[in-house]
Amino acid sequence: MARPRAASGADVPKEPHAVSLKVLRLSRPSLSYQSPLPAATTKISPKASLSYPSADSDDQFILTPILTLPPAFGSVYVGETFACTLSANNEISADETGRVVTSVRIVAEMQTPSSVAALELDPASDTAQSGLDIGESLQKIVRYDLKEEGNHILAVSVSYTENRISESAQAASGRVRTFRKLYQFVAQPCLSVRTKASELPPLEVDNKSLGPYGKTRLLRFALEAQLENVGDGAVVIKQTRLNPKAPFKCQSLNSDATTSDPFAAAALPTLNPRDVLQVAFLIEQEEGRTEGLEALQKDLRHDGRATLGQLSIEWRGAMGDKGFLTTGNLMSRKRS
Repeated sequence: MARPRAASGADVPKEPHAVSLKVLRLSRPSLSYQSPLPAATTKISPKASLSYPSADSDDQFILTPILTLPPAFGSVYVGETFACTLSANNEISADETGRVVTSVRIVAEMQTPSSVAALELDPASDTAQSGLDIGESLQKIVRYDLKEEGNHILAVSVSYTENRISESAQAASGRVRTFRKLYQFVAQPCLSVRTKASELPPLEVDNKSLGPYGKTRLLRFALEAQLENVGDGAVVIKQTRLNPKAPFKCQSLNSDATTSDPFAAAALPTLNPRDVLQVAFLIEQEEGRTEGLEALQKDLRHDGRATLGQLSIEWRGAMGDKGFLTTGNLMSRKRS
């Protein structure tokens, strides 16, 4: 007679957790638009098409006095700070008085295309030792500066202790339970940066260490960069700066070079989607500077190219979202 197959662990129905996890992305609201009716003699009230009719609002203005929360997760861009709130909720029903949840702990990490980073939680205290009453929640906020394109995975682990309370109001038994959830999103570029470096005629200066008529040739380059807005919304370019590598120095050839305040409102260009901004810099070898000179000469002999520096770009979104991007080392063209 055949014996019945023993029940395996996979066949046993899993008991639902007493704690649930909710993840909500933190982002700024957007402006709310409306479509006013044309001013004409009609029986329809001009306020009929307004999103928020009021006595103080302008019936013919396209913007409403209210803000709109994002209806979905939305786009995530490289250079911005990704922020979300993690909420561990006690899901025990009110009629289950014999179960208590204590020692709730949340741990989060971000998996990027190249690394895994543990995330700091705000506030920093990581457990709810006294426990969560029915309907209560433990909330944490995590932030992460996005520096890479591609798939990102937010991994959140929740652990807690579930205690059984006897009729004498004492803990009869307890067990530690844990679960883990993964949330995947794609980080897209907000700005596309294209650069071109052109070598200029060198500047000859006197160098007495080479004799009474000695001359030293100082290298000079012109760097052009095109910044294209490849995102979905308008951005304001707050600052574009070139960080030269020794022994070079840099001079901006852009409009911010004519004002003492680079953050002046009149000097900040706005890029709508697919708009392009072109910037330029003059890069010159600094006279008498020996720092980095040996590495520059070695690169020119080995590869025929010079490392000029890195381009740093800072921008703001339509609602003030901060963005920051730093390119890799920019190289000159290879000498023929």
